[in-house]
Amino acid sequence: MGEAKVAMDSPVNVQVVDSRTYAIDRAVEPLRWVFRWGSVAMLIALVSLPFIQVIAREILSAPFIGVEELTRFMLICTVLIALPYVITSGANIRMDELITMLPKGVLRIVRIVIGLTGAATFAVMTAASAVAITTNLDNSTPTLGIPYWVFLGAAFVSFTMSALECIIMTIKAFQDRPLYITFPQEMEPEEALDLPESMRE
Repeated sequence: MGEAKVAMDSPVNVQVVDSRTYAIDRAVEPLRWVFRWGSVAMLIALVSLPFIQVIAREILSAPFIGVEELTRFMLICTVLIALPYVITSGANIRMDELITMLPKGVLRIVRIVIGLTGAATFAVMTAASAVAITTNLDNSTPTLGIPYWVFLGAAFVSFTMSALECIIMTIKAFQDRPLYITFPQEMEPEEALDLPESMRE
C-alpha cells in the first residue's frame, strides 16, 4: 500500500522523471542522497555561523575566533557539494527555449555533445584538483589552520560526482530518455488538498 510505484525502463516523452524510474538512477541514488543532504547541512551551518557570532559578540562579549574564515570555508563547500545535485536536477542554465526548437534528431545530438563536453570538463577539473591536493598537503589557513586539502578535497569529490552525472546524462541522451530527475520528496502530493471552495478555481 505504501510502496512507491516505479515505472519500467522505457523511453518517455518528458524532460524530468522520478529518480527511481531507471536502473542507472537507482544505482547512484545513495550517492546523490549523501551530496543532497550534505549540501543542506553545510547550508544550515553557513547561515548559522554568522548568527552565532553576532550573539556571541554583542550579547556574550565573547566572539569566536576564526568564524569568518570558517564561514568562507562553508560557503565554498556548500557550492561545490551542491553542484552535482544542480546538474542532475537540471537546475543550471540550459537555454531550453532555444534548444527545444531544434528538430528531434538534432536535439538528441546536442544533448549528447553537452553530456560529453560536461563529462570531459569535469574530468579535467577533477585531475587538476588531485594535482592541487598533492602540492598543498602542508599548507593551511592562517587563523584556524584548516588544511588546504580539505578545500581541494571538496572540489575533487564534487567534480568527480559531476563528471559521473554528465556521463549518466550522456547515456540517457543516447537512449533518448529524459536527462534530469526529481526526488520523491520534491514531488507534489497525489491526493487533492482540502481547500475551501473559493480557492479551488
